[in-house]
Amino acid sequence: MLPERHVLLDIMKLVDFSFIKTEVRDLYSDVGRGSIDPERMFKMIFLMFFCNIPSERDLVEQVQVNVLYRYFCGINLDEKIPDHSSFTIFRQRLGKDHFKRLFNRVLTLCIGHGLVEGTHLSFDATMIKANAAVPNKRNTHELLTDADKIIEKTFDNTSEGNKKELPLAASDPDARWTKRKGKPAMLGYGAHISTDSKEKVITNIEVTPANVRAYEPMVPMIDEQRQEHGIAVNEISADSEYSTGAVRKALEEHSIDAYIPIRDTGHKNRPGMFSYEDFIYDKERDIVTCPGGNIMRFAQEKLSGNTRSRVYRARRKDCLCCPFRDSCTTGKSSYRTIKISEHYDIMQRARMRNATSRYTEALRLRKILTEPKFAEAKRYHGLHRCRYRGLEQANIQGILTAICINVKRLVNALLLRLQIPVFEEAFAYR
Repeated sequence: MLPERHVLLDIMKLVDFSFIKTEVRDLYSDVGRGSIDPERMFKMIFLMFFCNIPSERDLVEQVQVNVLYRYFCGINLDEKIPDHSSFTIFRQRLGKDHFKRLFNRVLTLCIGHGLVEGTHLSFDATMIKANAAVPNKRNTHELLTDADKIIEKTFDNTSEGNKKELPLAASDPDARWTKRKGKPAMLGYGAHISTDSKEKVITNIEVTPANVRAYEPMVPMIDEQRQEHGIAVNEISADSEYSTGAVRKALEEHSIDAYIPIRDTGHKNRPGMFSYEDFIYDKERDIVTCPGGNIMRFAQEKLSGNTRSRVYRARRKDCLCCPFRDSCTTGKSSYRTIKISEHYDIMQRARMRNATSRYTEALRLRKILTEPKFAEAKRYHGLHRCRYRGLEQANIQGILTAICINVKRLVNALLLRLQIPVFEEAFAYR
């Protein structure tokens, strides 16, 4: 009745899930009517995510008729399958914190088997579409067109100031609007992960409303890993979404080398225009020398978010007769200005670091480590859309997805050590 070889059978042999009962013991009473075995409940939910079964109702139906699924979950042929509503109660009982404990126990198993080195982590983020209808009486096309226009001007709907807010979904008020370049606006959440460079193991995951910037959870995620597992992070790699002075400063304070592309704000990505590096800043004399050799002097101080900058301005007469004017500014003003951030020194050190061969290697690692993980999570485990509603449940979905991916990595590594062939389809995106 059971197949001779199957990935679920390999997981049963190589991964001990007995830690489930230990981690959730504080949620169950020793008196009163007995509850459903939490290890069995977790295995069924794990099975649902691992096999990308759409819902708890479908899970119950498939376990009812599939002998292998019953065997994996420890349910005899004559035993009754838990009702689908039991899984909602189980998820709500454990909550994000206890599911995160289970994730950390699986990560501990990976560390124990030498799959995590911890010295280099790659960070990335992706969007998850909310399980909610578009919150407007107008048709979807009209709303998304308006959303595109609003978000392009405001970037998000939580910042202070005179900004028009987008309508939220009544069925999922935690979901937020966001927009990526070249893509339509979307209501949903953002999933943030860090991946170890040795065996592509996910070391942490956090789900936030979609309008939270990718860099915001990075440092807290690193701190959590250091506290929970003692991972000595020496390097991180990420894309330009994480390129902020505040993040680089925090990483320097943690003695972590950041290999992150620097956004060029000088020529605004226009070919043939001067870049930020073409302007020479003299901190002692408090001046900036432009590419034409003219002096730009301090004009005012600006505060953008939590970052303070000093604005330097060239003289109007110098700009009007400058032969490099067309390569310097496209603005309507008759003089050029440039902002020097309070993190200028940090960014200069970052530019020097990005000129090394290690920077090229770090970005290569990020592309082959972290980006494929989201492809795997969305294609094989349903992370392209929220199964549930609310930030708490979105986090649970992200955590369970990460557990599935890490269990695959763990089992795959152990099978290779035992020189047992693996199932290519089951271990896709290894």
